[in-house]
Amino acid sequence: MSRGFDSSFGPPSQLINVADFLQHANSAVLSGSFTNASWEQLTPEHRNVVEAEINESISDLKSSLEQVWDNPVLSAHVLRQHESTVASVRGQADAPVPKGRKRKRHVAPEGSESSPEALQLQEKLDAVNLRCWRLTMESALCMRAAKNSDYNALDAPKKMGTGVLRTLDHGDVGATRSSTPDSLRSTSPDAISCPNAVISLTVYNRISHLPSFLTRSTQHAVLSTQTLGDLLRVLPCASSNMPVEKLDAEGDVSGYNVTNQTGEHAGCLFCIEDLIYGDGRETADYAEKLIDHIQKSPEDKRPKIKKASTSVSETTFNALTLRIHQPYWILHQGNCEHFFVIDQIRLAHASDPPSDYPLMLHLAPTVQDLCRACGKVPAVHSIVGDMRLGESPCLLCAPCWRTMGPPKNNEGVMVVPLVIPFINQ
Repeated sequence: MSRGFDSSFGPPSQLINVADFLQHANSAVLSGSFTNASWEQLTPEHRNVVEAEINESISDLKSSLEQVWDNPVLSAHVLRQHESTVASVRGQADAPVPKGRKRKRHVAPEGSESSPEALQLQEKLDAVNLRCWRLTMESALCMRAAKNSDYNALDAPKKMGTGVLRTLDHGDVGATRSSTPDSLRSTSPDAISCPNAVISLTVYNRISHLPSFLTRSTQHAVLSTQTLGDLLRVLPCASSNMPVEKLDAEGDVSGYNVTNQTGEHAGCLFCIEDLIYGDGRETADYAEKLIDHIQKSPEDKRPKIKKASTSVSETTFNALTLRIHQPYWILHQGNCEHFFVIDQIRLAHASDPPSDYPLMLHLAPTVQDLCRACGKVPAVHSIVGDMRLGESPCLLCAPCWRTMGPPKNNEGVMVVPLVIPFINQ
């Protein structure tokens, strides 16, 4: 069920035209309509009183929290109560196990309840009238252990491109623009002074052993003046890093060229709001091939999609109409699929990184197979046809393969580099 929740999106927002959003947002900022009219009508003395009350309330909350967590008895009591509540919720929500046996759960021992401080703290917690304060049995649906996709392999946003950010400056409307094709730039003065929007999106991949479910792969921040092709180029994908096969005179695979990869020579398409953006090839591109394939389906089952007038490398984000929390489809390298969801569309801010967009904000750690020999180091080679190994292909790490060395009779033995998604520096 937890995988089902992770693969569910929505509800989607209304359609948002990125160009219209930029125009209205910039006009609102320049005209000052984003300010609170009620707040502006207050006198300076009244504003100071309100700000003092807010600061005092925040200080009280902070000090009360620090008092609890700095006290070992109180903090242990809170943690013990939380663990006991979670165990109780899970116990009630669990379905009966076959043969009438239920999974045993550890119940936190009693100990701090006799402390007057703990009793006084518990009375304060029980007096909270918030309905969402306590966990109900339905809360078990949203409880799960941390998964690989929840962790971030990056300790800071990673710069992946050359896009330059423009922020709205009342005194300087001629700041540097992002690197956008000249054919897509508007010549109007309003468009030239328009800053970038920063679009945050999350990319999902199918789970190999559960293709009906998705898992989060990466999260990116792109500029509205960048293209769909800019996004595709920074997606870490094993299909884009496949080494090119070496063929012998008879047409059989004799090895692989690690320096050359398939990513630069493959087609792609984006499906966004029933429009297919192809790769722009002179021959039939991916969009046309997909539409031809769909035409073979019964008419009542055909999706209502059509080819867009621009290609992936020509379509900027500010030319799109998007919805928040609506999954969109990417297809490339034949049958490699990705799905991306728009998380946020906002104006650029002066505190944002000034350049090198798209940025990668999150990268799920790559789970790699271990070496079959040592069982400790991730494998980097797949050895095919070596009689010394117990299986073919056999996955080995670099130190183990160096220790073994190639066989004396190297005929029929092939060393295939494993494809590991990586991020271009």
